[in-house]
Amino acid sequence: MQFPIIAKCVLLFLVALAAPSLPAQTTAPAPAPPAPGAGKRIGQEPCWQEAGVPRSAVAQRRGIERATKTQVAAVCADSGLTPQQKRVKIREIRQHARQQMEALVSPEQQEAIRSCEESRGGMPHAGGRMPRGKGAGPCGEMPVTGPNPPTAPPPPPESAPQP
Repeated sequence: MQFPIIAKCVLLFLVALAAPSLPAQTTAPAPAPPAPGAGKRIGQEPCWQEAGVPRSAVAQRRGIERATKTQVAAVCADSGLTPQQKRVKIREIRQHARQQMEALVSPEQQEAIRSCEESRGGMPHAGGRMPRGKGAGPCGEMPVTGPNPPTAPPPPPESAPQP
């Protein structure tokens, strides 16, 4: 049985539509390989697992990090606090969180994790902190590192001699 003419036309039309996209699919460049140390390598267990840290401790640490982030956001949103009070309160929150997280992982395990990350070419984690924009404080303001030195008033303009 032969295809009716309409079926042949539809088939030719579909082939014509698909033809321009075929060369584009075959000539697309392969994706670039990931940079060394970027992400987990296939078949390699995470450094925390190699160091013998239980999965429950990792989950607890993530919970502490989330709670800390929420607490810091609440302090930043508190309009009743001065910037200095916010800094003090945030420092206390982070110190408490750091103590809780350090209690989850022994110093030996922490060293094993650091060593594993370095051997893989990755950078050690900065205590769970994400880098922020240059100069941004925890609430988005410029950090205060100390009192600003007093600025001297500008010298009075010298009067030019009158001719």
